[in-house]
Amino acid sequence: MEEKISFYHFCDLNRIIIFVTILLFLTTIPTVALEIVSIPVTKTENNIYQIEAEIPILMNLNHKNIQKKYNDLFRDNIMTFIEYTVVMAKQSYRDFNESGFPWREFVGRVNFETKNTEQILSIKFNYYQYTGGAHGNPYSLSYNIDLATGKDLKLVDFLDRHNMSLSEVEKLIKAAIKKDPDIYFEADYGFQTLDKNQFYYLEDGDLVIYFQPYAIAPYSTGIPEFRIKY
Repeated sequence: MEEKISFYHFCDLNRIIIFVTILLFLTTIPTVALEIVSIPVTKTENNIYQIEAEIPILMNLNHKNIQKKYNDLFRDNIMTFIEYTVVMAKQSYRDFNESGFPWREFVGRVNFETKNTEQILSIKFNYYQYTGGAHGNPYSLSYNIDLATGKDLKLVDFLDRHNMSLSEVEKLIKAAIKKDPDIYFEADYGFQTLDKNQFYYLEDGDLVIYFQPYAIAPYSTGIPEFRIKY
């Protein structure tokens, strides 16, 4: 069965990233603000899996070590997701063929959204994986990078900078849930407290707290988000 890999060749991705980095460096002025380039990657094998991803490349940061650190991290995370999906799809395909059960093609998707670039780079990655069940499995990851220090700010770090506390934010989330309680879990299964490493991003002057599917609400609710001014 033929396996197709787009954008020259999947295994040459590192060379492609290096080429794009050098090209952009040579064709831009050093004082240009942060730029993010997207490199598309697709990997398919007929009737077994279809995977599409976007890998961000940070450009023009003053601290090149910070730039390299996160470019490597973003690339490695996405490549790991792709390879894991491929391995799982191939193994499941063999198992289903042996058992005679009907097969459904695996799907993998990754894209990213740049939410904020002023002082803190807030970038959100959206992952989706379908493995033959009733529905796919979406989840999101975000990074909130202090562009001066390179630190990935945890929620408590960000709140400390703005004289806010976890308990204050928890009260605001609980108030928002009370306005539309039917789409959330109740009692012990519902929202209780925030973790200091809670997922969040920054956008248009808002702190956006979000939860993965099933964390505080059923799948039909999606990924719940709560916007808080700071």
